[in-house]
Amino acid sequence: MALPYNHFTITSPFSSTHISTPFQKRKTSIMDEDLIAFGCFMVLFLAFPFLAVLGITGCVAYGRTKAWDKARNERAVRLESSESNPLVENDENSDFYDTDDEIEHNARKAEEEADRSLTFRQKFRKEFKKMWNGKAKVDLVKQKEREDRRKLAKAVARELNRIERRKARAAKRGTESEDLPPYQKA
Repeated sequence: MALPYNHFTITSPFSSTHISTPFQKRKTSIMDEDLIAFGCFMVLFLAFPFLAVLGITGCVAYGRTKAWDKARNERAVRLESSESNPLVENDENSDFYDTDDEIEHNARKAEEEADRSLTFRQKFRKEFKKMWNGKAKVDLVKQKEREDRRKLAKAVARELNRIERRKARAAKRGTESEDLPPYQKA
């Protein structure tokens, strides 16, 4: 079997030409595959941090949206049942400790009212945008501060009540002990 003329080029080892074989073509194709694999690996390696942040943000936004949807469905069920439909809504957060709480409460109520007409996807996009921009963190910090202020105000109110009860007891004891002479060391 004779090989085609252009398949092998044979020259002297001292010349500038070389022997080309079919194996050299395979090496270049393997090099191309290696470069493509390396390029894909580097793209994935560089994209991983972005994808991780995107995934975490998406999970948090989805969780918040799911909770919103569950609360919305529960409100709809409560409105349908005639037994639990009160004429006046009871607001458990009606006691405001400062004007900032009242302003934030009114803003939250207005936002909740605007969110009633949103679909699940629209609300998810809104929550995702809020998480991506960092506004959710600010909301969480404000909520924590509000809870701390409430706890502090309740503790102060309890302490004031305790002081008043002590004064009342002391005044009551003071009127009772007027009958006895004061104690003196001998």
